[in-house]
Amino acid sequence: MRDPWNFWTGQCTSFAAWRINDRLGVKFTNTYKGVSWGNAKDWDDAAKKAGMKVDGKPKVGDIAVWNSGAYGHVAYVAKVDGSKIVVEEYNKSKPRAYTKRTVSASSVDAFIHFF
Repeated sequence: MRDPWNFWTGQCTSFAAWRINDRLGVKFTNTYKGVSWGNAKDWDDAAKKAGMKVDGKPKVGDIAVWNSGAYGHVAYVAKVDGSKIVVEEYNKSKPRAYTKRTVSASSVDAFIHFF
């Protein structure tokens, strides 16, 4: 089933889209800025096509992107503490469920900045 942002419910992309709308106040959907965002592994490229800043420097409110695996993974950056970040996500260590974890910022392939 699709969510209000046109992602599959219970997936990391759906959770990230909700966080972007809810926490950042950005009207984000799967066609944000006229670009198809698709699977998590496509989000960094989609953000670049949309003219957004994408780099390796995390800030609270960013979306962390991992490109590995069939679909990749995205998570919301809730806290930055030096080289470690706290991310909130769906469908990582528990299927279709919320988790919060601390990871090394260098383990992330890219950070998408909405501001």
